[in-house]
Amino acid sequence: MYNHIRGILTHKSASRVVVEAGGVGYELAIPLSAGRRLPQTGSEATVLTHLVVREDEMRLIGFAAEEERDLFRRLIGLSGVGPSMALQILSGMTPQEFALAIERQDAGALKKIKGVGEKTAKRIILELKGAKTILPAGNEAMPEGAAAEAVAALMALGLGQNEAVSRVEKAMAHNADASVEDLIK
Repeated sequence: MYNHIRGILTHKSASRVVVEAGGVGYELAIPLSAGRRLPQTGSEATVLTHLVVREDEMRLIGFAAEEERDLFRRLIGLSGVGPSMALQILSGMTPQEFALAIERQDAGALKKIKGVGEKTAKRIILELKGAKTILPAGNEAMPEGAAAEAVAALMALGLGQNEAVSRVEKAMAHNADASVEDLIK
């Protein structure tokens, strides 16, 4: 129903913001990551939104980036994951870290988030592990094809995502048609 709200940020805390637009102050619950990305109070801001409608409430959720909102929407579509837990997950890890945890089937990473227990972590992984992609199309964080396989292999060997991507990009700069094995070497 609402895609975004643009106006003056009149209040900002770790878990909520108020954006005044057209003389109306809109209160939005936000993940911690959005709070870090949004400007200071008194500044103009555009906040992406998702409206949660329940029998007893209507609540606007705000996001600083499209990938956060997309992941939130995906999470609330899972069994046993409501808006509050989805916000906790987004506050505890970036969408890229979440995608990596799902790819690695790392329930331990999800369990570090307040409110996510063993059963919930395993259920989230089970429901999402077969998905083609966790992040929206156009995300440049992870390469595709042979490069993606090489990055995954390097990460399995203990490199961090950024380091693995950097090394694969350097290897591809020398030979864009390199095989997975050549990229790993």
